[in-house]
Amino acid sequence: MRFTSALLNFYRDGNDSMGWHRDNERSLGPQPVIGSVSFGAARYFHFRHAKDKDLRVKTVLSHGSFLLMRGDTQEYWYHSVPKTARVSEPRVNITFRIIVQ
Repeated sequence: MRFTSALLNFYRDGNDSMGWHRDNERSLGPQPVIGSVSFGAARYFHFRHAKDKDLRVKTVLSHGSFLLMRGDTQEYWYHSVPKTARVSEPRVNITFRIIVQ
């Protein structure tokens, strides 16, 4: 992939979070591809199906991990990084995107 944009997110500790959302902005085009690199504290990354709210998946994004979301991911799945009292260290996340408009 040749990404055209990068977004930097800084999580100071487990009190910083990202709510449920889909990266389905018009500027990302249909079936956007998003790459995500994590540095620092490990955090859970949750997925929830858009239609079947009981269908959920979670994974740990540890230091140096890479997550690639593509295809129908943004159409059918919400994702989030929830708050947690178990994390006291910082985390930096860089998401790479392709801006089409």
